[in-house]
Amino acid sequence: MWKTSVAGSDVTLLYSPFLEEMQNTLLHSFENVQDYPLPQFFARATSQKKPARIESWCYQCSVFRKIRLTYLDAGLAAQVFNAVWYPATNLELPILGVDFLSFGEKNILCVMDFQPLMTNQSYLDKYIKPLHPIRERYADLAGRMSGRFYDENRFFSKELLFGRFNSTKPVYERLFPAFREYLGLYIQLAMQSSSYVGGDEEETSRIWQLQCEYDRYSAEKDPAMGLFRSYFGSTWAQRFVYEFLFENSLYDNKTNERK
Repeated sequence: MWKTSVAGSDVTLLYSPFLEEMQNTLLHSFENVQDYPLPQFFARATSQKKPARIESWCYQCSVFRKIRLTYLDAGLAAQVFNAVWYPATNLELPILGVDFLSFGEKNILCVMDFQPLMTNQSYLDKYIKPLHPIRERYADLAGRMSGRFYDENRFFSKELLFGRFNSTKPVYERLFPAFREYLGLYIQLAMQSSSYVGGDEEETSRIWQLQCEYDRYSAEKDPAMGLFRSYFGSTWAQRFVYEFLFENSLYDNKTNERK
């Protein structure tokens, strides 16, 4: 991770503490964390249009088949931290999603959620309900999505963190502790799940299909495509979204290849 912004040392890399916290938590929580195959084309890029750069990291372990983290630094114009944790397909655990954005330090949007693969009550009680006491402590992060880009009832929970701010102060004073609590609970649930979920082939296949559906839905709806295009061009943006961020969005159910 860079030490200073592409725009100079007077511009803060707003979400770098979140990236570092997530990486350290991952490496200290699970054994045998390895790098997930990440072509250089997707690992980093520098804009030829205006000052901006992007870097990604990707990991895997026995509990998570893919964990990806991405940071976009465009100085004051944009700071973005995005992360998605995909559990191993023998676990019914929700997908962890993080999307923190800042445009001009006056327009800040932060979303973090345990993104449910299923909507039955027993599943929600097990994996989503435990978030409620944490969310109750952060009223300024208990907003709702507008529905402009996503359907909040599809791959989003009722306990997501959602906040809008017009200054960076709440990012460190409110968002960071909430982020740590949500991440800590997710790690706890993952460890509990890995201790008792088996490898039933039919159930594994079902979870795999649900994760692929998540990728398809997200690739179609993600508004970041426009942001990537504006900095890195249409070709790179298209490949980055469909071949890295949501690489199973084009997965053919008739084949057996898994990424």
